Amino acid sequence: MSKSFSSREKSRRKKQEVLQRLHEDFEPWKKSRQARYHAGSKSWSRLSNVHNDGEVIFRQFENNDGNGLKPFHKKLKSLSRTARISGTEEAHPVYRYPSAYLDAIIHLDDAEKWALEERRLDDDIIAEQPAPRRKVLEWLARPENEDVLMAMGDGGTDLWAHSEPGEGKTSFANVIGGVRMPEINNETLLWMLTLDELECLPLAPFMTIAVPEGVKYEVHAKPRNPTLPTVEIELTDVFRDTVEYSDPSDLMTKIVPGGLYAVLPDPLFRGCEQLTRATYTPAREADEPAEVTPLRDVNFAFLETRAKDDEFLHPTTMINDEFSDLVPLNPEADENDTNRKVKGWPVAQGKARKKNLSMINLSHSIARCDEGPREKNRWFVTMPNTPPPASSLSGIGNVPINMSYINKFADRKGRAVIWRNDNFAPIQWPNPYRRYRFRGEISVSYPRREEALDAL
Repeated sequence: MSKSFSSREKSRRKKQEVLQRLHEDFEPWKKSRQARYHAGSKSWSRLSNVHNDGEVIFRQFENNDGNGLKPFHKKLKSLSRTARISGTEEAHPVYRYPSAYLDAIIHLDDAEKWALEERRLDDDIIAEQPAPRRKVLEWLARPENEDVLMAMGDGGTDLWAHSEPGEGKTSFANVIGGVRMPEINNETLLWMLTLDELECLPLAPFMTIAVPEGVKYEVHAKPRNPTLPTVEIELTDVFRDTVEYSDPSDLMTKIVPGGLYAVLPDPLFRGCEQLTRATYTPAREADEPAEVTPLRDVNFAFLETRAKDDEFLHPTTMINDEFSDLVPLNPEADENDTNRKVKGWPVAQGKARKKNLSMINLSHSIARCDEGPREKNRWFVTMPNTPPPASSLSGIGNVPINMSYINKFADRKGRAVIWRNDNFAPIQWPNPYRRYRFRGEISVSYPRREEALDAL
């Protein structure tokens, strides 16, 4: 009996050790406008004097030298200073070819660009922006940066990062999509989750996780350390808070400007058929396994509501992982209308882009994706040890880089080459996983869906 008690006590301590590590690593940031709004303390308008997550999030990440990330406006000033002192031909390619990178991550609308071209910095549309964004806009308006401003487009952008596993796609999405874009644009982020591994953990202390209403789920933390047990946890042991949604359109009424959201897919697919005019079959309604709609197909419905509805028009970035599984080459006209969904993707993307929706798509391969999404995408990000696609690949257009250039500038993780048409530039970003010490996986499961699948 004593031994049994000792064993239970040891197990309890081990579980507590895992929970304590999670609580220390993922201590939520609760001081921002977005955090206070979702905590229900005040209306959104009454929190207008409170800072946004994007104004502080970059300070929580270390650069490769161990220091905090510099504000993006200071990085820009450094670029233009080099050009001024040494000449534009000696400036960094990011500055020389602004359409390759800066145009992809600095989002403007027509009114903002017009005000900047006329240097009307006192206009409310510029002056009332959050400080980090306002300073970026002021930099764009400087006479010496006129060529950069002229290269800026309007509306949403789209970046497609590709590589084999482990070469930096996910860290790129975390830092560029989850840190820099909220800082630069006060961007709203929608990270479309898969269940087996939550890839957005570096951002979790600043994130609200969107949960399908009425769906039972379980969350487990599995440390890599074999002496520590797998522990069932709550989502709020990792994420800042939660919000429930009944369908994709409903979530658009609950997100706010500058908020970072991790979106769990709804296994019941409520509202998805009406939005996409395609078939969705939950596991509990299927007669055979082939009829069950993959959870990732909710992404089509979220894109459609952003394209068709005008509920939320604030600049938003949607992150789609495993993109080649979502929009595969030669999609079948199967029980789940995969062909209809995939062929409708570029049409919906074009409409949503005009309504300030940007995308970061992540995949191992570009060639294994459908031609339509390839044609619609404008920026590609090639990671280390990754051959760029051939220009002969249908829908890809001109590919201005080769493997030799990749090996020279993207020689290790945290580096890549971003390119569009004839323009390209090497970029780098810090390791976002340094900000926490937990090593392992956080996974989510839907027990009732798994029971229904097992019964087929």
